[in-house]
Amino acid sequence: MKKFFVTITLAAAAAVALVSCNKENTDPNALTAYEQSIKTASEKYIENVVYATYGSLATAGNNLYQDLLAMKQGGIGKLSQAAIDKACADFLSARSYWEASEAFLYGAATDFSIDPHIDSWPLDPTRLANNLRNTATVADLDKEGAGAIDEVGASALGFHGIEFILFRDGANRKVADFKAEETAPEFVGTGVTGEQEIIFAAAVAEDLRNHLYQLNVSWNPKAPQAQKDVVEELEMNCTVNGTDRTYGENFLAASAAGSTYASWQEVAKTVLDAGCANIANEVFSTKMGQAYSGEDVSYIESPYSKKSFADFKDNILSIQYSLYGSYGANTAAEDSFQTFLTANHPGHAAKLSSALAGALKALDACLASGVAFVDNPSAAYVGTAIDAISVLNDALEEAAAAIAD
Repeated sequence: MKKFFVTITLAAAAAVALVSCNKENTDPNALTAYEQSIKTASEKYIENVVYATYGSLATAGNNLYQDLLAMKQGGIGKLSQAAIDKACADFLSARSYWEASEAFLYGAATDFSIDPHIDSWPLDPTRLANNLRNTATVADLDKEGAGAIDEVGASALGFHGIEFILFRDGANRKVADFKAEETAPEFVGTGVTGEQEIIFAAAVAEDLRNHLYQLNVSWNPKAPQAQKDVVEELEMNCTVNGTDRTYGENFLAASAAGSTYASWQEVAKTVLDAGCANIANEVFSTKMGQAYSGEDVSYIESPYSKKSFADFKDNILSIQYSLYGSYGANTAAEDSFQTFLTANHPGHAAKLSSALAGALKALDACLASGVAFVDNPSAAYVGTAIDAISVLNDALEEAAAAIAD
């Protein structure tokens, strides 16, 4: 009897201890397996997609600025075709990184109006001609660089103002072009020279570089100190809602106090909807759709370099990289949003995979045509691409809604 009592007592004690242990280890804030999968995918996405893309973009932007600054400082007399070609190549590199970042325009790019500041189109050549014929404006740009950029109309800033200076009719401009007066129709009779154009382009490139630094510093707490120093000197906003958090830190603190993301589901929905679906919608409905439909045949991105289709493909690749977990990825990484969807929402994952492949195939057909978008925006293959990207947009919105539910 005594032995039986002791056994019961020990068993009861063990049960109490187990309950006590379970209570001590129970965390009401612990993530579910579903949430943990999103968190893991988000960490890979931030490091290997957002930080990687913005870091490369900032470097490419500085390379372009240094090219144009050297062209300006060397003077027209020492200008070489090699220098022009290098600037053109570095422009296209920076441009590609920028377009490949448009699946995450939410955050700093939108909050600080960086996107419209550096990437508005179409360019207004008439206003640019008026600016460059103003000797006082050109003198200020020559002396102060980006410090005098406010004297230039917003429609001439950023990538497309530089594009106009470096490219014409899809080709790199020649040394002879810069040694003569500008011949674009809007410039006839203005007396604007290539030297003035290079002064303008160098100032715009510095301003572009500064805003690309702002983007990188705003997201990545480990951005290079040299970039942080430029941003601090210019007193550019770089944190979330006036806090000391970068956008990357805020993103990875989802569901914790102080983060603007209440849950990891909200994070995933942001990536898929506010990020990926947003750019898919813009590409098919606006970037391609307005000119294709005839609503606005002048609304064409990158008309001087004739790289519109390349821009659109980089936009869709930015969706692929976001889903697959790494810049440049052609397959989904183990801890990516696409892998998360495959495990938890397989129907949506399969639909996304098919739609993404269809959109890229349609854009490859546009590129293979050998005809620039600006030269035939109403071509049948453009309509096919618009339809395919619309399907991708729908698939992204549906996947985002499934996660939110």
